[in-house]
Amino acid sequence: MMHQEELSSSVYEASPAEVQNVILEWVKVTEAFHHRYSNLTEVINKLQANARRQPTQSKVRLRKLIMLRQHMSDVLMTLLLDMTGQRSSRSAQPSKPGQLRSHTYLLDELNREIDAELTQVSSVAQA
Repeated sequence: MMHQEELSSSVYEASPAEVQNVILEWVKVTEAFHHRYSNLTEVINKLQANARRQPTQSKVRLRKLIMLRQHMSDVLMTLLLDMTGQRSSRSAQPSKPGQLRSHTYLLDELNREIDAELTQVSSVAQA
């Protein structure tokens, strides 16, 4: 019993302001992620239309963007399932509050990757 009391007293608990900041940061990054997903889909659609007219041009770029969009979908579904605790694995547990920050960092990293790809596509389109 004494050991259990020691464990519970040494657990860090975030203040309401810290929790609110993490949630607001997550919402901001998630909205940016959705916006980039939409932009990426628009670019893919334009490249596909151009590929019909010029089949050999930008097929590699198109494939890479489609793979990135699929990766984005997979990450988003994984994070959403993780947050709700509905993973298919029997041993999976729902997210702990601290995992929200990890999700935020992951989405932010993907946002930077998407920005880099979209910048390359717009540079190629202008050339």
